Amino acid sequence: MMMSTEPEKKSLTELSPTQLRFLTPDMCRIHLGTHEALHVTVKNERIYGGVYAAYAFPVAHPDEYISLLHTGADEEMEIGIIRNLSEFPEDDAALVRQALARRYFVHVITLIRDVGWKYGFIHMQVDTDKGPIDFLMPWRHDRAFDYGRRGKVLIDVDENRYLIPDLDRLSLRELNAFQRYIYW
Repeated sequence: MMMSTEPEKKSLTELSPTQLRFLTPDMCRIHLGTHEALHVTVKNERIYGGVYAAYAFPVAHPDEYISLLHTGADEEMEIGIIRNLSEFPEDDAALVRQALARRYFVHVITLIRDVGWKYGFIHMQVDTDKGPIDFLMPWRHDRAFDYGRRGKVLIDVDENRYLIPDLDRLSLRELNAFQRYIYW
């Protein structure tokens, strides 16, 4: 009996749940399917419908190490990881970026108008990339965390996220108002 030295190809359902698989444009195609949902067709395997994307390293590698996941009838399973989105055709990459934007909806703060106390919460009046917003935020360490080297992500009472990409880009007035309440 002759043994083959070729590695055996396994479908996702045969893979170990902890096995890592990198997706490439040669092995898969990303497209919209039924009801405009994200689909991934893996050659010689199957079409995965209702796929969503999740970052592995959203700050350090926003276009790299993106997990594509499929929720089946019984469980969620990872189809694979995109090492670098720039390796994919622009149409495929745009669909993944759109899926990420839906999952990680973030208001980018462009101006801090006022910061103060209201009802025992930090009350912020800001301008964002989506317009002016007032929000309340608990005064807790887990509601403001670092983003990159000099940024902050703030989480309000409704779990909405607000990003200040770089504290050094705030005016002195804005920075002082911000750090009077959020200094960690």
